[in-house]
Amino acid sequence: MNNIVNTSHALSTATATVGGNDNIFAEFPDLLTMDNLQKALGIGRTTAYRLINDNKIKHLRIGNVIKIPKLFLIDFVEKSCYNDCG
Repeated sequence: MNNIVNTSHALSTATATVGGNDNIFAEFPDLLTMDNLQKALGIGRTTAYRLINDNKIKHLRIGNVIKIPKLFLIDFVEKSCYNDCG
């Protein structure tokens, strides 16, 4: 239970800054659905599920439902940019 509380606190206090763009994902909720993920990254369904299933993007599974905390998306983008943009 403490992990959920800590994650929730981190989500509520996070500022999404990627590549100098403040609040790049501000229009999205703190807990994204797969549809939100697709829209945020501009990718299709197959690519989104591949990123999740390959554990490239950290996520939560609640039964059969996949949820992605916004911090996990930001972490993925920052790591991807660091590896691919440099």
